[in-house]
Amino acid sequence: MPTTTRETSIARGRTDHVLRVRASGFGRRLVAATVDGFLLASISIIVTFVTALVLGAPLPRAREIGPDLLVAGILDRNPMAVGTIGLFAGLTILYQLYGVGMAGQTLGMKMVRTRVIGPHGRPPGAVRGLVRVLALAISVLPGGLGWLWALFDREHRALHDHLAGTYVILDI
Repeated sequence: MPTTTRETSIARGRTDHVLRVRASGFGRRLVAATVDGFLLASISIIVTFVTALVLGAPLPRAREIGPDLLVAGILDRNPMAVGTIGLFAGLTILYQLYGVGMAGQTLGMKMVRTRVIGPHGRPPGAVRGLVRVLALAISVLPGGLGWLWALFDREHRALHDHLAGTYVILDI
């Protein structure tokens, strides 16, 4: 008499394990995102200034540096401003794809002792990491509302976590 699939998997030693974890709170996520954002923005600014020096492009004075300089540069289609935004976006995608998708942690997450896992308790992987990065843009762009979702979610998951099927947990 043939056995059922469940009985066969139990007989072979494969049983479902329950992974017990603690969800990371919004504060830790915010600190990790701030650290990561500062790191990526710093790299983008340094590369932009070095490029401007090499190309002989005019550099702004210290008083002129601020968000309005970047917005004005983008509206004027200044190649340095557009390039800086493109560099920042590209670095962010690669950083998140490798850090979260493949390793399960970025440097900011490592500092605050959190990590990202998929539904099976392992790092999300390349495909799920890519979905999470793309969903992060959707989550952040409308005033950060999708990211703030984590404040009210029972599992402290933001919109991009729900869309990618990931969880941000404490790494204790």
